Amino acid sequence: MKQSSYSFLIKIFFLAAVLILPTTSWGQGLPEGEHRNKVIMACSACHGLDNIINPSQELSAEDWEFYVYEMIARGAPVRKEDIGDIVDYLADNFSTK
Repeated sequence: MKQSSYSFLIKIFFLAAVLILPTTSWGQGLPEGEHRNKVIMACSACHGLDNIINPSQELSAEDWEFYVYEMIARGAPVRKEDIGDIVDYLADNFSTK
């Protein structure tokens, strides 16, 4: 498949998911917030949201930033311009230190 066709399919998938998300149970347990859907799309592409809602350790804002970059390095579908929004949402809602 050509690169432009692949890119187009990825964009269609994310658009469809963003339009469908409000009507599904995806993201249950995540507080409402301006960037909630970005977090759902980025994180649930690879793992369940329990990793966020019930982390195995206490996490600071700096820890969340580290983990966001770690997940991007592992292939999480995050646009560069969304990184700060995702980190802020996670830090504001799930920092425990």
